[in-house]
Amino acid sequence: MFKIETAQAASFLVICEEGSIRSGAERLGVEPSTISRHISALESSLNITLVERGRKGVRPTEAGNILLTYLKRQQSDQETLLSEFDELSGMRRGELVVAVGDGFISDFIGNALTTYKLAFPGFTYDLVSGSTDQVLHAVRTDRAHIGLAYNARQERAIRTAAQVKQPLEVLVSPTSQWADLSQPITMEQLETLPCALLKSGFGVGDMIREAEGVHGARLQATVQSNSLAVLRNFVREGLGATILPAFVVTREIADKTIITKSLDIPELSKGEASVFTRAGRRLPEGATRLVDHVIRSMAAFKQSN
Repeated sequence: MFKIETAQAASFLVICEEGSIRSGAERLGVEPSTISRHISALESSLNITLVERGRKGVRPTEAGNILLTYLKRQQSDQETLLSEFDELSGMRRGELVVAVGDGFISDFIGNALTTYKLAFPGFTYDLVSGSTDQVLHAVRTDRAHIGLAYNARQERAIRTAAQVKQPLEVLVSPTSQWADLSQPITMEQLETLPCALLKSGFGVGDMIREAEGVHGARLQATVQSNSLAVLRNFVREGLGATILPAFVVTREIADKTIITKSLDIPELSKGEASVFTRAGRRLPEGATRLVDHVIRSMAAFKQSN
């Protein structure tokens, strides 16, 4: 009887999603040699080559793509079955995987997760955090049920449930020398500020690079980082400014440790907060309801003034 071992299927799926054996091993928490053994055993049992190994990683062969489609369909069918069980059991249990852009984490946990968990205490959550590109990848490959990201590009494989304009703003400490800057701030003014900036690959970082190109400008990136904590601390310590949408620092604004300044730079005013799923994927009932709850409860999806 045809049968694929669960561990072998998991190894195959994850290296196809990650594009490398090493990254797949890190994600599964096993040694790369374990992944390699699983793939070799799977290829041996099916008597066909499933992946091509190259200097830049691995990718499925034509046979591998056929198997990938089969396994994803199997995953989807299982999810549909569990979703129907969820409905019968009155939403009493389940696991939801949410890919969250770093800037959404405190908003999601503080405003969406806390209240959703009160309503449905039996659910558990796997939160995958990262850049906009990483969140899109997690949803596109079915690693996550739901994605939350900023300035996410439009893709045919992605279904957007809500998208709200959230312009970028300059953030400074109220006790710093930049607290009295007149606003809106122009690109010429912005070039004079020492800044902590997000790297490319993040929606915010990509927007800033685009604006620099359009205006022929170069911001003073005193610090570049992939960590929002670094940017927040840079501002709170009075070392300079950063550029983020206001919903990322809702708590700091309420605590009066950070203040915002509006920008007069069109390229930095068009950013949007998005919640999305993979097009064509039938979500478990718990995930569908969570999407609706996110839109109603999170600051990121309330229209900015």
